[in-house]
This record gives sequence, structure tokens and C-alpha cells, in this order.
Amino acid sequence: METVPTFQSNGPMTVSDSSLEVMSAEGSSLPTDGFETPMTMTAFLEASAGIWMIRRVVHHQDHQDDEDGDSNLIVEPFGPNDDSVAAICAALGVDPSRGCGGARFWWESNLKLSDRSEDRAAALVNVVNPEDSAKGFLVRDKGYVEKQAVLSSYCFAEDGVLTITTRYDTSVGIERCWFVTDQLRMRVSSVQNLDGVTMTTYCTERRCPSDADILALARHTAEREI
Repeated sequence: METVPTFQSNGPMTVSDSSLEVMSAEGSSLPTDGFETPMTMTAFLEASAGIWMIRRVVHHQDHQDDEDGDSNLIVEPFGPNDDSVAAICAALGVDPSRGCGGARFWWESNLKLSDRSEDRAAALVNVVNPEDSAKGFLVRDKGYVEKQAVLSSYCFAEDGVLTITTRYDTSVGIERCWFVTDQLRMRVSSVQNLDGVTMTTYCTERRCPSDADILALARHTAEREI
């Protein structure tokens, strides 16, 4: 997950039934049967499990040049009994019994094999608001803007858009993320300090098929050709 935007997000775009038929005919990604938009952090992390190819554009509002590029994001959820829960919570004095599981994240090149590094890794623990499961806190072992243990607040809007707000010592990060389909996510973010907004980011994230998915598709294609 990433630092977040101060501009207004209107959430996922809606399309007509006729448009969906055209998209399906052209082979675009549509939700698989039974997919429901996640409305809790536990469901969101479970729906995010796997490898995502990220296309990212960064706009710097100061003297730096804008950036763009592709990378992979690996998401591995874990349950409340994982050893990481106690260790991450201890860093910020949070009662680990309130942890409802969480996830580990790795960012890596999509051009190099075995590029995973702990320098480009993070983990978080989900602490749900007992009065509203659509809200809560994320206890993170390190933030994206400032590399230190940090507490983020989150909430889900009625349309499924997740907003995460992280307050650091000298800046505030806001991130919004939502599923367009189970195979495609959108993410926008911003960083703001005393001088105003310094950076905005836009990401399109497409799920990468696993080796098992590719083999299953190959078998299915071979059977159709028999």
C-alpha cells in the first residue's frame, strides 16, 4: 500500500451493460463470478494476495523531474497468530491481541529474477474498529514516506474505495485504492508537508497469473484443440 491523495476521488467508473458486452468480447478483464468488492481490511488483503504488475506515474510538485515505470508488488496476507503481529505491535506499543492479522509486501523488478530484497519490503497489522468493521488502524513496521514504524488510519467508503491516512513527523500521506475487477486495482496517492502537496502518484495494478494459472490455461487450450 502506498502514500495517498488529497484530491477528490470519485471511485470506480461505472459502465453500461452494452459496454460490458463489448469489453468482454474484446477480452478485457472482468470480475470472475462471485467476486464481491472488499468492504473490510481483512477481505481487501485476501483479495490482494498474489503478484501484481504495477504501472506507476509520479508527479513531483517541486523541482524534481516526474517519474514513471513498472514493477511487481507481492502481497502475502497472514493471520492473527503469525509471529509478526506481536513484533510489529510492540514497536508502537499496541496490544497485539487487537491484531486481526495483516500482510507482508515486497516490491521488486519485473525484469530480474529473484529480485526480492528486505530493503524493499514492509509488513502491517490490521487493527479493526470494534464498532465499525469498515474502519480501523494499520500498524506498519515502516512507512513509505519516512522509513520508521508508523500508525495509519483507514476507512472504506460505501462504493468500496479504501482511504489510508498516514501522519509522519514532517508530512502526511493519503492513499486511495479500489478494485475495478478482481484482476485490476487502481491506486492514487499524495504526500503533503508544511510547504503543501509535494508529490502525487497514479498506479494501475494488474494481477499476474501464477504458474498454476498458466498451466491450467494451457491444458484448457490443448483440450479444446483435440
